[in-house]
Amino acid sequence: MAVLRILGKGAARAASSYRLILLMWIITLVMILFVALPLKSFLNHLFGNSMAVEKLAGGFDLGLAGDLGKPFVNLLSAASSGGLLLLLAGIFLYTFFAGGLFASYATAWGSLGINAFIRESARNFLPFLMITLLIMVIIAAYTFVIVGIPMIVIISISEGSTPGSNIMYLFYAIWALGMPVWLFVADASRRWVAATGSGKVFMALGAGFRALKERFWVSYSIVLVILILNLIFIFLSLWFTIWSVPDKGGMVFLFFLATQALFILRLFMKAWRYASVCEKTAIPEKYSSTK
Repeated sequence: MAVLRILGKGAARAASSYRLILLMWIITLVMILFVALPLKSFLNHLFGNSMAVEKLAGGFDLGLAGDLGKPFVNLLSAASSGGLLLLLAGIFLYTFFAGGLFASYATAWGSLGINAFIRESARNFLPFLMITLLIMVIIAAYTFVIVGIPMIVIISISEGSTPGSNIMYLFYAIWALGMPVWLFVADASRRWVAATGSGKVFMALGAGFRALKERFWVSYSIVLVILILNLIFIFLSLWFTIWSVPDKGGMVFLFFLATQALFILRLFMKAWRYASVCEKTAIPEKYSSTK
């Protein structure tokens, strides 16, 4: 089957770029530590050797928050600012990384060395960022049409009552089933930029939509399968993280290693999607005879 062949080749190409994936993991870890370590120091300074830590171990205590007063407000402000900073930095950083990964998968010379990866990431950063922003706008408009408008209509008809709310699940399902389309267009557009060296964003989007139409169900199924596997992986990872948190000792370090291994696997799955889209988009005629 065409989908399985493309996914298999995409997985092989993603696995061959393991050095790039490890580099992405190291840089991400360092970025997180830049925020986490100052926050940890602030927490140690705030709580010290008090009984606050033991109280928090049993759950969040509103009384403790009131006792801390202004320092607690400062803690929330620091955590919120750090979280927002990480979110923005993550968007820019992974847009940057995508430039190198797509260059690795879309070009004739295959897997890149570290220096070439950084160079291609920098070269593709601005076009990739523009494509990301445009796709976000498209997804926002798509969400408003598929989910927002029906929700407004149902609320206005039912006047706040719940009978019509179950209908929204149908629109949520339609919205979810449409997401692979936009992700494929985004990936195919970035593949076009990486392969041609052109920074013409709208031409890239046109190429992305044309690639989607070529064997549409193959294009759609590639991203859908990987998205489903991603959702299952994220659910299992969260389940493991919630139920396996150790209290102290050497198990904490082992838990840290396990979570980092899960994060590396998550990066591999992202690279797998990129490589699979590049494999399908580069030579669609190769699979044209396969039903």
